[in-house]
Amino acid sequence: MQKQLLEIIDLFPGRKIVVVGDLIADEFLYGRIARVSREAPVLVLEYRDLIRLPGGAANAANNLLDLGSRVTIAGVVGQDEPGIDMTAALHKKGADVRTVRKIRSYFTPIKTRILAGAYHSAPQQIVRVDRVQNPGEPPEISWSPLERSIRSAHGIIVSDYGYGSIGPSQVDRLHRVAAEKKIPIVVDSRFRMSEFQKVTSITPNITELEASVGISIGSDDRLLRKIGQRVLRNQQLRSLLVTQGRFGMTLFEPQKSPLHIPIYGTDEVADVTGAGDTVIAVFTLALACGAAAEYAARLANYAGGIVVMKRGTATVTRNELRAAVNSDPK
Repeated sequence: MQKQLLEIIDLFPGRKIVVVGDLIADEFLYGRIARVSREAPVLVLEYRDLIRLPGGAANAANNLLDLGSRVTIAGVVGQDEPGIDMTAALHKKGADVRTVRKIRSYFTPIKTRILAGAYHSAPQQIVRVDRVQNPGEPPEISWSPLERSIRSAHGIIVSDYGYGSIGPSQVDRLHRVAAEKKIPIVVDSRFRMSEFQKVTSITPNITELEASVGISIGSDDRLLRKIGQRVLRNQQLRSLLVTQGRFGMTLFEPQKSPLHIPIYGTDEVADVTGAGDTVIAVFTLALACGAAAEYAARLANYAGGIVVMKRGTATVTRNELRAAVNSDPK
């Protein structure tokens, strides 16, 4: 298995993936705890730095770029600084951003995480501020240029964070093209997982799966198996990959027993921000290389274990994946 996993990683640069969905600006505002305010019982932070990184679908694309694959991004940003900066940064790394719509009346969603710490301690996230100033019916992606891009693609990622750039009706069209080309289409949907039918795979975390079926699963492995197999059957998926944080992930496939993959590395994580984007990026890219779902899931598990040990919205590289595979005694 080790040899096969390494061979899959070597195929990454030859693949093109189309990433469709909600483009988000992830901000990290760092401060040092200075004192307690005289005005209220709250901490006063001395501003140190503000870092802005690609988030959501843009983070999935950023991971793919750092893994060496070719990437086309389809989504919507505003004609604002976060949207312009994010698009420019991804274009500079080699992404095709011609299918990203830049709309004056649209505001790029921003998630600002405020982190604080004492002088000699690592900063910890204390609050997140989400800025979403868009109408109830935000503009959707442009279909015609997107369809042309898919014609030369090896796989499709759909990243639905609930901001309206992509929905089940658009995914149905994407699925038809993917089926015609015989390429995988993998979905990560924050709030409406159950609406996506007949795609190659869906990659929810355990909380998203619970919300989708309206059942609390918790640590009940037997219930997880029952629910996973039901979702797999009802939504007519080729696979379902459920991530479970420090408990690893479980892969469901038709006519097979569920495969549980323990977490790679330590469960003492630094930051889980964007880990799901990394998982879907590696999982889809491996499927696009012709890997079996089990091998794709194992590589995604390595990738997830690597990025949660980094701070902020992080990515993984081929060298890091190779090192993880080579060093794993299992």
